[in-house]
Amino acid sequence: MLVLAAAQAAGLDALAAAAFPDEACALLVGTVREQDGPGGGLVEVRRIVPAANVAADRRTGFEIDPATHIALLRDLRERNAAERIVGHWHSHPNGRAEPSATDAAMIHDPGLVWAISAVDAAGRPRGLRAFRPRPEGRFEDMTVAIRQEQD
Repeated sequence: MLVLAAAQAAGLDALAAAAFPDEACALLVGTVREQDGPGGGLVEVRRIVPAANVAADRRTGFEIDPATHIALLRDLRERNAAERIVGHWHSHPNGRAEPSATDAAMIHDPGLVWAISAVDAAGRPRGLRAFRPRPEGRFEDMTVAIRQEQD
């Protein structure tokens, strides 16, 4: 299960809308608690780190800016944080909130969650889904839980 705050989900919607018609992307930082063995964990997002999409064609693909990724890894190491990069997120303009063949070809770390937001033809976000990579470029659906903040 992927858990994130309502404000974080709204922030992803805003990133997707602002980047339209290009794909937006970000790194997800948080914690993982294993339940019922590997792959059955609870992934809690504590913060979202937006990143520039440096893909050659930002309308049909995403590539997280390596400088952002490296800076985040350094920050986590220097703070000796219990948090880590737990996944990444990107939007699919005029698409569906499901991994594409291009996404499947980009699985480099099977431990990271893939979160994807669909964006309609008018640039409005239309849903967030999350997936775990599986062998041979397949993905498995994850439940997404939106945590309501308390005032």
